[in-house]
Amino acid sequence: MGALRLTDGFCAEVAAADPLRADRLLAELPALNARADPRPLGELLAALAGAADRAPLESAAERLAAMRDMGMTLGSLKRHGVEPLSAVPAAGPVLRRLGARAEMVPRDTVLHYGAWNPRGDRQRMYLGAPEEDVLIQSVRLGAVAVERAALGLAELDGADPGTPEYFRVLRQAVRDFEVLPEQIGVVAGKVAPAGFFMARLRPYFEDVRVGDRSYYGPAAAHVPLHLVDQLLWSSDRVDPAYAELTREMLDYGLPEWSRLHHEREGAESVVTRVVRALLAAGQEASPQLLLTGRTVAELLRSMVVFRGRHLRLVREAYTVDSPYTTGSAGGAPELVKRVLELTRACERQLVGRADEPMP
Repeated sequence: MGALRLTDGFCAEVAAADPLRADRLLAELPALNARADPRPLGELLAALAGAADRAPLESAAERLAAMRDMGMTLGSLKRHGVEPLSAVPAAGPVLRRLGARAEMVPRDTVLHYGAWNPRGDRQRMYLGAPEEDVLIQSVRLGAVAVERAALGLAELDGADPGTPEYFRVLRQAVRDFEVLPEQIGVVAGKVAPAGFFMARLRPYFEDVRVGDRSYYGPAAAHVPLHLVDQLLWSSDRVDPAYAELTREMLDYGLPEWSRLHHEREGAESVVTRVVRALLAAGQEASPQLLLTGRTVAELLRSMVVFRGRHLRLVREAYTVDSPYTTGSAGGAPELVKRVLELTRACERQLVGRADEPMP
């Protein structure tokens, strides 16, 4: 199997797949969840696990779609107080096999819930509410855009910041990343952080035990923004708390993301390389290098805008009355503020330096 990527074509292939013939069954999931009766949910998981065990599942797309559809019942059962594999032990080997074939965790992730979720009438939803549709669309678009930006930044390893190609890659990363501040603005306008997300949807993202380990649910934090951070600024500016959370998040992404992360640990970041080039050039900095510096600052500014909006939503959701003290990927709200501060500090290194040749 080749390296998995969130290309438009592959995401569409997974979304179109229905190897367990689950379209009709999962269309009823919001109604089953409204009834809050674990018994039919357990029966649904058993039926899907049996179908997955019998189906050939010859393609990667089919296997990911099978995990997506089984995963919707995992979160639903846990929401209603039942550990899924205690209720349906036969699902355990199926989940482990599907996870191993994909080199991913043995349950559904934000990629299954977002990027690989069908649109329209076939969309898999826990609640069927308009707000849930907004959130699915935001992670659907965000995951694809962030992976594209990260893989673009990876191309810059060892390259000269003063070249047109270096600028071209950065310019494309800026365009790719623009999706995130746009989408979080949409979410802020249409989804109540406490009233909808925290009170109604967040309980479906609880940890589920598979074997001897618990696995996080489909958390938006598992969109690979941490990989953009690493390549752009954090590989040589290690914050212990963020580094620890990142290591945990690697399990919930694509295998290629984890490999890239380990390859670039401790490497020189884009920010460091560009700032060093600007300092070395001084008044002799070329227009091309100055343009590259401004583009790095622009990308960091977009990240700051996104993280500032995200922090406001987090503060509205995680109040003193909230039943949760951490996000669905295990990160504390204080860490969201910390990473915002670190991103701002990097932005300040570029602002002004690339505006004109330095003395």
